[in-house]
Amino acid sequence: MAEFSKIEWTDQKARRYGPAPKPARDGDRKQARQRINVEVRTGRRPHPNTLPCADCGHLWSEGGPRHEYDHHLGYAAEHHLHVEAVCVPCHAKRDSVKARQTHCKHGHEFTSENTIIKSNGMRQCRECRRDYDRRRRDASYWRQYRAEKG
Repeated sequence: MAEFSKIEWTDQKARRYGPAPKPARDGDRKQARQRINVEVRTGRRPHPNTLPCADCGHLWSEGGPRHEYDHHLGYAAEHHLHVEAVCVPCHAKRDSVKARQTHCKHGHEFTSENTIIKSNGMRQCRECRRDYDRRRRDASYWRQYRAEKG
C-alpha cells in the first residue's frame, strides 16, 4: 500500500467556507444591507446598539429606541460598507421624503412664518390654508357648490 502523506494544517491557507461573495452592484439596497448584517453577525463590525447615535448622541438602553446602521452615502457599490449608527427616530428623519421638502405642492416655501405644525407633527402651508379658508367662506363658492349638487 502506498503511504499517504500527512497534510500539515500550517501549510494550508486559511479557507473560507461557502460561496465567494458576489461583486457589489450599484444601487442594490438589499445587497448593501445584507453585507452589513453579515459583518455584524460575524463580529467584524459592532452591533449598532453598542454605539451612540451619530445625529443626536443617544445611547441605547433597554426599552428605548434601538439603533440601526444607515447607508448615509447611498447604495452605490463603493459605499456598501460606509454606514453610521443612528437611533430609529433619527433614521426616520433622514429617510423622510416629506421632511426634506422645501416647498408645498403649490410652490410656496416652507419657512417659519409660512408653516403651521399640526398636532400630529405634519406641516401645512399657511398660504394654502388661507386660500382654502377664503374659498370655503366665499358666498359665490357656496352658490356654485349648491348649484352643482342639485
